[in-house]
Amino acid sequence: MIKNKKIMIITDSVSMPRPGILYEDTWISLLKNNFPSFDLMDRSGRGSTSKRLVTEGGGGADLLETYIPAVVILQIGITDCAPRLFKKHGFENFLMKRIIPGRFIPDYIKYVKRKRGRNPEITEIPPQEYRRNISNFAERCEKINCRLLIIKILKPTSLYLSKSPHVKQNIDLYNRLTVEIADEYSCITLLNPLEDIESIDHLCVDELHINKEGHRIYYKKISDSLSFICPV
Repeated sequence: MIKNKKIMIITDSVSMPRPGILYEDTWISLLKNNFPSFDLMDRSGRGSTSKRLVTEGGGGADLLETYIPAVVILQIGITDCAPRLFKKHGFENFLMKRIIPGRFIPDYIKYVKRKRGRNPEITEIPPQEYRRNISNFAERCEKINCRLLIIKILKPTSLYLSKSPHVKQNIDLYNRLTVEIADEYSCITLLNPLEDIESIDHLCVDELHINKEGHRIYYKKISDSLSFICPV
C-alpha cells in the first residue's frame, strides 16, 4: 500500500466532456468516484500536446514536480500527430494571415483540401520532438519515483479516415515511438483500451471522441491497471 495518494491526469479532448457526453460519463469522473481515497488532479485540456509536459509551469513542473504525484495518467498524442493542411509557421499560413483577404480564405482552404489534402509530414509536433517530450517527462517521473501510465493514441474511425486518409500511419508511428520509450523507462505502463476492437465507430460520438460506452471501457482498463500499480 502506498502513502502517496496523488494521481495526476493529463489528457486532451478525447477524455473530456462534450455535447452528448456529460462529465459524469467520462472515465475521469468514474475514476474519481471509484477511487475516493486518492487525490485525483484533473489537468485535461482540449488540444493538448506533448509540449505541455516540458513547458507548463516552467519546464513542465506544473504537471509533475510541483505536485509530486504517485502516478500520472497520460493520454495525449492525436493533436501532436494529426496530419495538417499547412505548416503552423509556414509560408501559406503567412499568406492567409497577412496577404489573402479574409473573405477568400475559406475558398483557398477548400482548394487545398481538394488538391492535396492533409499532409502526414506536417504535424503540430514532429515525431522526434514528440519523442523528446515524452522521454523528458518519463525521465523526470523516474527521478521522483512516479509511475507513468500512458494511454496510446486512439485508432481512427472510418469517418476520420475519410477526412484524413494518412492519419493512421501517423498514429501508428507515434504509438511506436511511445513503445520505444516505454522500453527505456521502467516507470512506464502502456495501455491501449480499444486495441482488441476492430472498428471503434460505434464507440465514438464523432470522428475522434469516445462515447459513453467508450468511456466505460477506458475506465475499466485504467482502473484495473491502477489497482495493480497502486493497491488501495
